[in-house]
Formats: sequence, C-alpha cells, structure tokens
Amino acid sequence: MRRLSSAGVLLVALVFATAGARAQEPGGKADRPALAAQIEDCTTSALPAGRAVSFVGSMPTLTGGERMQMRFDLERLAPRGDGQWQRLRGVEGFGTWESAAPGRAGFVFHKRVDGLVVPASYRASVRFRWTDAAGRIVRRARRRTAACEQPDLRPNLVPGPLTGILDARPGLALYTLVVRNTGRTDAGPFSVRVGLATTEVAGLQAQSQRTVLVISPICLAGTPTIVEVDAFRQIDESRERGNVVQRRCPLWGA
Repeated sequence: MRRLSSAGVLLVALVFATAGARAQEPGGKADRPALAAQIEDCTTSALPAGRAVSFVGSMPTLTGGERMQMRFDLERLAPRGDGQWQRLRGVEGFGTWESAAPGRAGFVFHKRVDGLVVPASYRASVRFRWTDAAGRIVRRARRRTAACEQPDLRPNLVPGPLTGILDARPGLALYTLVVRNTGRTDAGPFSVRVGLATTEVAGLQAQSQRTVLVISPICLAGTPTIVEVDAFRQIDESRERGNVVQRRCPLWGA
C-alpha cells in the first residue's frame, strides 16, 4: 500500500497504470480519436479494495509528424474541505508524461486507482501536448473528467438508551442497550459491553436498531456506566468515534 498526502489529510491507496498506451494505426481522419478525457469506470464499495476509478485520455495527431504526450493528475474533493479540488501529489502513475510512438494517428491511454479513501470525489486533470522533431511544443490542451463520487458505505454502530433491572442472582443486573446502525451497509457479528460484561450480537442491518441484553454486575444508582458497541473492533465502521459512551446507571435501589 502506498501512502499519499494531500492538504494534511493522510490517504491510503493502491495505484495502477494500464500495461501501456494503445495507439491507433495511421489512417484517415476517421481513424483519429477525439481530444477527450473521460471516466471509464467508477466503482463504490464498503471495502477499501473494492473502491476504484479508471480514466481514459485520447488525442489525435495534428499532421502526422509530431510526437504526442499525455499527463494525468489525480484530483480530490473532500466533503468537509473548502470546496476546492486539490491535486494529489506523489501518486504512483500520475503526474508524469506518457508518450506515444511516432507515426500514429492518435494516442489513447488509461489510468486506474484502487483503494480510494472515502468519503470524497475524484477526477483526473489530463494535459496533452504535441512536439515537433526537435522537441519543441507546437500545441497544448487540457481536459478534466467528470467526478467519481465515492460515498462511505460502511456500517456505523451507535449506542442508544440504556435500561436495567436487578437480577434474581445477587450482585447482577439485566441491562438492555439500544444499538443502532446508522451506516449504509449491514454490520456483521459484533460485541456489546455494559460495565464489566460483554455479549455477542449476530449482526445488524443498515438503518435499523435492536435491543441487546447484557448480564453484568450491578452499577450504583445515578453513577456513570460505560457502554461500548463493537468492543472488540470486529466491524470496519465509517465512524469509530462514539462507540464508547457513558450512560447514567439505570438501576434504582442498587
């Protein structure tokens, strides 16, 4: 995995370029690709390995004697930022010039990025240039792709109200904790802790809640009681903060 830094935000991504340039064979004007930059695919996922975007840039030759070059820069728009697109530096495969073999009717090149950090939107800024035999630039152009929106699809477990009653067994109480999944995908098995005891939950669907029973030592009425969802960090959540909270001990006469 490669760490990428942008505007003080630490990103983690796997970056790949395709195996090489695919150029059109010489021919008539109809064989020449358009000057364009586009998104080929934008894949969202709750899992980092499944989040990807691929871009393609294309450019035609001008007279047939010049050299064609293309450069992709990856840009990111964070939802809580200043509203400005920021270029990500140090991304492998981006920020360098790709060159077509001479004598081609056009130049087409592909770039792909996997493991995108969420939530954010991504696009490519593609620069094109044509140079003569001496290496002098005879024309420049720039195009930007549409945005690939990558929402955070992971589950998010949130502890809700805590209630409890004294158990028949000395020193124990029956606690019930409401647990909500406010995320966009289902959560698998996870654990819930109340005080000194934990219990396992089979899972929780997205945008739903359930009441979990935990048998734990009694708390003192009116004192703080620690409750925690996903106590053993079994779930990759969109927001890990807020899993541990304090609730007022719900027992009376304890």
